[in-house]
Amino acid sequence: MRTFLETPLAPGALLVAFVAFVARGSPLAAASIAALFGTAALVLAISSADRPRRLCWAATTLTCALAAVTLVVGPFPGFDLRHAGPLDGVRESLSLPLRRLIGEPEGGIVRGIVLGERASVDADLASAFARSGTSHLLAISGFNMTLVATGVGILARGRIRPSIAAAATAGAVVAYSVLVGLAPSVLRAALMASVAAAGVAFGRRAATVNALALAIALMLAVDASAIGDVGFLLSAGATAGLLFLGEPLSARLGLVPKAIREGLATTIAATVPTLPIIAAVFGRISLVSPLANLAAVPLFAPLMLAGAATAVVGTLSTDLARVPALITFVLAFALRVVVETSASLPLASLAVPDGPLAGVAYAASVALALRFGPKLAGVVSRGVGRRVPRLRWPRMPAPSPVPRRPLWIAVGLAVVLSATAAVVVLPSAVLRVRALDVGQGDAFLVEISGRTLLIDGGPDPSRLLAELGTSLPPWTRRIDVVALTHAHADHADGLIGVLERYEVGLAIEPEGLNPGPVATAWNDRIARSHVARRAVSAGARIRIGDATIAVLAPEEDPGVDVPSLVLRLERGGFSMLFMGDATEKAQADLLLHPQGLATRVYVPPHHGAATPYASALVEAVHPSAALISVGAQNRYGHPTPETLAALGRIATYRTDRDGTVELALDGNQLVVRTHANGLPPPRGGFLPHAPPTR
Repeated sequence: MRTFLETPLAPGALLVAFVAFVARGSPLAAASIAALFGTAALVLAISSADRPRRLCWAATTLTCALAAVTLVVGPFPGFDLRHAGPLDGVRESLSLPLRRLIGEPEGGIVRGIVLGERASVDADLASAFARSGTSHLLAISGFNMTLVATGVGILARGRIRPSIAAAATAGAVVAYSVLVGLAPSVLRAALMASVAAAGVAFGRRAATVNALALAIALMLAVDASAIGDVGFLLSAGATAGLLFLGEPLSARLGLVPKAIREGLATTIAATVPTLPIIAAVFGRISLVSPLANLAAVPLFAPLMLAGAATAVVGTLSTDLARVPALITFVLAFALRVVVETSASLPLASLAVPDGPLAGVAYAASVALALRFGPKLAGVVSRGVGRRVPRLRWPRMPAPSPVPRRPLWIAVGLAVVLSATAAVVVLPSAVLRVRALDVGQGDAFLVEISGRTLLIDGGPDPSRLLAELGTSLPPWTRRIDVVALTHAHADHADGLIGVLERYEVGLAIEPEGLNPGPVATAWNDRIARSHVARRAVSAGARIRIGDATIAVLAPEEDPGVDVPSLVLRLERGGFSMLFMGDATEKAQADLLLHPQGLATRVYVPPHHGAATPYASALVEAVHPSAALISVGAQNRYGHPTPETLAALGRIATYRTDRDGTVELALDGNQLVVRTHANGLPPPRGGFLPHAPPTR
């Protein structure tokens, strides 16, 4: 109880986390539990005799009440600033000097770190980042946001007043958040990073633990689904590691020079609690990660500063920006050498079992290493010293004692987070479909049991790469299957960029692909990339993970002048129908066998264009939800009133209004999330030709 009285906001955070966990299965049950906890805490707050207990239980009452309300009425609308047009223009202006002055692949690294353009990193280089355990440097997550904030806090501590140091830290975090885009995930990571950095600046653990507990409680209370977000778990784990392990580790590294010691302790402290989470969720760990991060992390801050200076100065004068650009290139080159060298070492990356039990086992291993590792290292060093007496061993100063309470809090948090990640995140990630917001075109990203399928790519390769970069983990540079429904620019042009930047396992297309410039570019790029290729027609079936892609069209019908793939995704009790740009004649052919069209989620043909078969198709498909990929204020009038009327009361989501739409299958429940990434809406653009209406 003493620990809770010292950190009165911690009980509320723990209870709200439990409620969020229960909400994954039953929101109503979770709301009831939150109300029960809140009522009990209110009684304890009223009956408590001393102020610390009243404060503890009052805080618990408020957080539980907030969680209960949001579970009943729905989450509060977030501060989603991704669609702030001026910010998009600023980022584009800052990106241009980096593209002009810094060659590839170093330029891609710089844009990834400074502006969050993950898709700019070369596929092979991104794989090296993953194998070396340094992918967090490219991902806009709590980890690298924390590195930014904590680096400023370390530099400022002891040199300026704590209040000024905290303000400088917050300013650095805000500036970085604006640069990479103010998505909700970025704002959440910024909040976590500010908490950790404030603790470094003020040096008051109790206050910062309360701040961390408050941040976790508010995030989960306003949106219980955040408990299933890997980014949230990594942010919480890294921040807690900094608060509880940073100082003890720094004390243990007494022989290391101070300039290196604090940075090394910060890196290890933020990394250790996240290792079990990464292993439990992704089933892979990097054996060279500690050494690689030891060399790479010190380059991160100066590289980001030099890159930001290049971008800012470059907007004013390209010639003046050449000096910081040269420094930026040297730092990026050094980082690339570290990453590629680390990744080339034997057994740099190791596949490990994933899942709940494995996650708990990893966390237990980390706990044992933290608790008994220093003593074991001392025993080994003394034994080696006795066996090799002629060597002069440095006199080791007695390490500062590591407080047991913070250590075990960090260990317990690592166990809870890793188990939560394995139990909550993995099941929801088995099947996920995203309608990517690529403007007036189609692009659907499907993730099934660790495999990826991309159906069409929209009209703009840059936009599609940006969408993939924010939708997939930075270490994922392979698309298992790419499907081109037909060779029109609003479906095909983006796929050209994917074939250039990603490793593609198989490319499928309709038999009788319509000829033209788009088809020629598609053919040339496939030939140069040496991608396996398959032309399919009705009746073909393709396995991907534990799902099946059934091809319903094209059929052998000479009346269909532009053959388009019609695909039906099937997995267990879930199904989804992608109509592509099926012509009216092809739609009539499909309706001859309406029993094969019934699906749970429906993508109407041709972005919701007018068709006399709109109502008949909806009746045959009988969906529970519909997705329409369409550009805002497009000149074709898509989706048409006829299509929307045919859909009637069916839940319909549109990328022009809802941004990127994510469908996730959680058990048998379909969870829909709109504006599912951190990108602003695509700018309006001119297509080479208007998509055909027939």
